Amino acid sequence: MELIQRYVSKELTHFVGRHKPEHERFDLLIDIIRSGWLLHKDIGGNIKINPNAHGLENIVIPGITCFADIPINDLSLHMEKYSNFGLAFKKDFLVEKGANPVYYLATNGIVGDSNKCAREAYFKENVKGYFTWVNELKKMFKEQGFSPEHLENLERLDSFLIKHIFAYFKPFDASKTDADEDNYYLEREWRIVGDVKFHIHDITRILIPERYGKKLREMLPNYYGQISFTE
Repeated sequence: MELIQRYVSKELTHFVGRHKPEHERFDLLIDIIRSGWLLHKDIGGNIKINPNAHGLENIVIPGITCFADIPINDLSLHMEKYSNFGLAFKKDFLVEKGANPVYYLATNGIVGDSNKCAREAYFKENVKGYFTWVNELKKMFKEQGFSPEHLENLERLDSFLIKHIFAYFKPFDASKTDADEDNYYLEREWRIVGDVKFHIHDITRILIPERYGKKLREMLPNYYGQISFTE
């Protein structure tokens, strides 16, 4: 018999309309499903970089589509913080589209043995230092006539770190209670940088309050996946 680790899921769930009234959440969910697109917040591109930002999470701002890796029976706390309207996909489906877990950073943690430093300050200093260094290096390569290959290699490394490391940083305060909206660790977040295209048959589960069940079936007659009532 295969053993099951219950605190992770075979599905990844995306919730919609966090700051919207309930009826607008439902309308948004229907619009998303009919469109076949999960669209990230418009930031003027897939990734925005601001080396002078105050907070660590604002230095590299990716345009992301987020999912929670939480089993269906344990979603109540997450839904209280975000929304009780959502849709889920098989984890394998999203992995093939580039989904990956974020890198959680306990901002109130300590780094170093002798010169102890708060982790958030340590990461912020080094990420900002990286952008200063790499920009100076690019300038030097151009001014001193380095071969195009050297610049290409540097830009490849820069792109890798921005898109696949910095874009997945998720700072959180480990001193917060589980129910605190700023305790992001319990989200078990996976993300995709960019938008997600899907078909209705890719959806494995739709999550809505029970009172919207009849309306959902009327508006999405071609949906044959699971419907889970959130209240």
